[in-house]
Amino acid sequence: MSMNEKTRLTVNRVVAMLAGGLLVFAVMSFTVVNNANDRIDQLSQALDTSRFEAGRLLADAEEQLAAGNYAQASESLEMLFEHQPGSAEATEGRALLTTVTNAENEANARWEAALPEIRAQWTADYAADLRAESTAARAELEENMETIVSDEWAKVINDMRETWELEQEG
Repeated sequence: MSMNEKTRLTVNRVVAMLAGGLLVFAVMSFTVVNNANDRIDQLSQALDTSRFEAGRLLADAEEQLAAGNYAQASESLEMLFEHQPGSAEATEGRALLTTVTNAENEANARWEAALPEIRAQWTADYAADLRAESTAARAELEENMETIVSDEWAKVINDMRETWELEQEG
């Protein structure tokens, strides 16, 4: 065999191997990837169905109402109305939405009625804390007054002497 035939034979083998690899890759892409994409689509639909299931959304709203989470209960009911508008749960949810709105309004009214007293108590407590901090700081200042004055005097003594000497000359 000549050198030219060996090179051509090697090139043909490499080309055949690359073509075979590309064929395997293409087959895998069309079968495995398409199957995986189909499975992802199925799981996405199942998740959407589960996430927006009418009974679950209504039950969530009822639990959130019982816990006093009125905003979350309203959101759950709105999702129910959006994703399951014709269901029996949506009809029940409309009645529940009225209950949620009324409960939220009552809670807000109770808060508004209690707010002045709560604020007055909080203000008194906070002011007492500030006074206690102030008293403690003043007590510490009084206790350390001699040391503080001595330290400050050491810092300004030279300036004071210069000022005094200028006054004596003038």
